[in-house]
Formats: sequence, C-alpha cells, structure tokens
Amino acid sequence: MRLITLDAGNTSLDIVFWRHKTPKRHIKLSYEELKSLKKLPLRGVGISVKPSVNEKLKEIFPRVKLLKKEEIPIEVHYETYQTLGIDRIALAYAVREFYSKNSVIVSCGTALFIDLLLEGKFQGGLITLGIGKKLSCLFSLTEGIKNLRLEKLSVEIGKSTKECVIGGIIKESEEFVKGTIESWKRTFKKDFKVVITGGEGYLLKHLGIWDPIVLHKGLRKLFDFYR
Repeated sequence: MRLITLDAGNTSLDIVFWRHKTPKRHIKLSYEELKSLKKLPLRGVGISVKPSVNEKLKEIFPRVKLLKKEEIPIEVHYETYQTLGIDRIALAYAVREFYSKNSVIVSCGTALFIDLLLEGKFQGGLITLGIGKKLSCLFSLTEGIKNLRLEKLSVEIGKSTKECVIGGIIKESEEFVKGTIESWKRTFKKDFKVVITGGEGYLLKHLGIWDPIVLHKGLRKLFDFYR
C-alpha cells in the first residue's frame, strides 16, 4: 500500500511518501511549486497551518484527509485552544507515541518553538523567531552585512563577519533551548526526552534526538486510526 502524509507549514509543504509503514521519500515544496502539481490520487492524511492553501491541497490531493485539531487524540492543557497551531498538537502526539510521554519538543522552522509533554499531555511552551528568519531580519535591517548562507557553525568567538553573525544567531537559539530545558527539569523534577525536528533542526540536533520526520510518523499512525 502506497500513501502520503502532508505537513503544510507557513512557508513550505512537506510530503513523505510511504510504502506500508516504511518512509520512502521526503520532499519539501514551495507554495509556488505546489501550483504546478497535477492531481495525485494517493490516499493519506495531513495537517495545515496555512488555511489559504487548503483548497489547493484538496484539489491536488483529493484522497488525503486534512485533520482538525480535535481529531488528534491527545489531551491539551492550553488556555487559548482556538489559536493553538495544529502542528504543535500533532508533534506532541507523535513524540508521545514514538518517544516518551515526558518530552521536550523543539521544532525549528519559520518559528522556533519548544513545547512540553508531561505525562502524555500537551502543556504548551515557548515560541520565538526561527533561526533562518533571524538571519533574514539582519539582512533586511543592516547595510553592512552581505547575504550569508545559513549553515551549522559553532564558535566561541567569531573571527569573521560570517562567524559572528551565524554563530551568534545559532548560539542564541541554542542557549534559549538549553535554558528552557534546564528550567523545566528543575520545575517539574523530571528528566525529559528531548526531540528535535523541523527544517532547521539539524542546527540544534546535538541537543537531543534528531528526527526530521517525527510529525509524519505520527500522521502515518493516525492514517491507520482513521482509515
């Protein structure tokens, strides 16, 4: 059986192609590229945090079920449920199912968010600007910094503009994540499994378990639940 899982994020569409329960291919498409796709009649499930593309997704992937937040079987402790992104709920579900009911989830994309899973329940977390977007902001606001390509870089003291800028941005995000994890460990008196994911997660993968398709694993499991 061949099927797909979709994750429609803020800036791109992630697709994983499966044969039975084995992931075979993982691709990322821009929304411009999505416009040129022909109808793909594979079955599957997906989520979207970008309502403006949902009709196009249904047109191209007519056999893919786009899940609603309430269809993801996890208890959520969050005061403004209506504004909570389905991606955060889906990630919490996936990490609970594949790693631990007590976990810290770090997702590095357009936004960098760190969420807490406590006794299998989603507790909320913290959100800041994504690593790449921080770099883009510097480009747009300063004339003295030329375009630099985001890459994994670890330095204590930058000796070039590239090292100072990219090293500083990554270190800032790294310290944010590390500090939050340590704070939650002290507050809840638990050791947490730390799962890193998202398109820029490779930059922080040394902080935990790097799993770029953990969300898709959860979606694949939900496909069986709703088939």
